[in-house]
Amino acid sequence: MILAVLFANSEGNILIEKMIPSYSQPLTPHREAWSVSSCKPRNGVASLRDDNLDTYWQSDGAQPHLVNIQFQKKVQLQLVVLYVDFKLDESYTPSKISIRAGDGFHNLKEIKTVDLLKPVGWVHISLSGTDPRETFIHTFMLQIAVLANHLNVWPRP
Repeated sequence: MILAVLFANSEGNILIEKMIPSYSQPLTPHREAWSVSSCKPRNGVASLRDDNLDTYWQSDGAQPHLVNIQFQKKVQLQLVVLYVDFKLDESYTPSKISIRAGDGFHNLKEIKTVDLLKPVGWVHISLSGTDPRETFIHTFMLQIAVLANHLNVWPRP
């Protein structure tokens, strides 16, 4: 899974954390701290954040698998973009994801839950609420939780 986080900075410019063709430049790494719940050797945070679709994060523990992004100051987040490919790894491709936000680990609240059915390519997850005026969420921390993958979904579609 490859992850991109879209947000607006204080000047209103839209920025992307992971390079995606046709989007803007990635953020500088000193603005946020990235961590994962577990990873296999050579498939950790660096692989999640580089601009290479051939590299990826691969967890090495029990679910949920977590990606945590902590920001130094409150940011406006609009969109989470994941690159997933069911055709390359049908068993471990995420099938259910939870997006959580808060001030830190102690008060994360679920923003969205998304079911993915055999996804291939970029999956865009809007963080806006049901009110159209809620374009952004404002947070110090974002967590992406892989709650299930296609291997452990039963019954299979």
